[in-house]
Amino acid sequence: MDKNKSIFAIEGLFCVLLLVIMTVIMFIEVVGRYVFGTSFMWIEELTRYLFIWLTFISAAYVTATQSHIKIEAALGLFPEKIQPVITTIGLVVWLVFSLIITYVGFNYSITMLKVGGNSPAMGLAKGIIYLGIPLGYLLMSIRLAVLLFKARPKLINRDVKE
Repeated sequence: MDKNKSIFAIEGLFCVLLLVIMTVIMFIEVVGRYVFGTSFMWIEELTRYLFIWLTFISAAYVTATQSHIKIEAALGLFPEKIQPVITTIGLVVWLVFSLIITYVGFNYSITMLKVGGNSPAMGLAKGIIYLGIPLGYLLMSIRLAVLLFKARPKLINRDVKE
């Protein structure tokens, strides 16, 4: 197994692990509330924070598998010859956006760690909670760079043939 596939597998397992943890703790909350008449304040908060991490890490994961939502009909409006160029431009714009969000997200997380804001029920540092956003976008940026690198030979070969 090459290095890229093992990282990809770890990323997927991390997403599955987050989903399993969320499911188990929400099940505990439902049983506690409806069977025992008690509720745990921290479960809803923890589930929300795990969902933030799951959302952004899995966004990077689906970028790698190219199973994210795309508007194929818009690409079909262009002549077949320039569709690879349009796709590449879209990937570049997406990469730039992802890099900006990564930068802003890390700055925001660092600021939150310096300010010292904590979550109400669990007392977790909000900087760590929101770190899932820039980490997800960083992983997405890496995946997009790989996709652009793989798309480059197709563009070069297309230009040579014409």
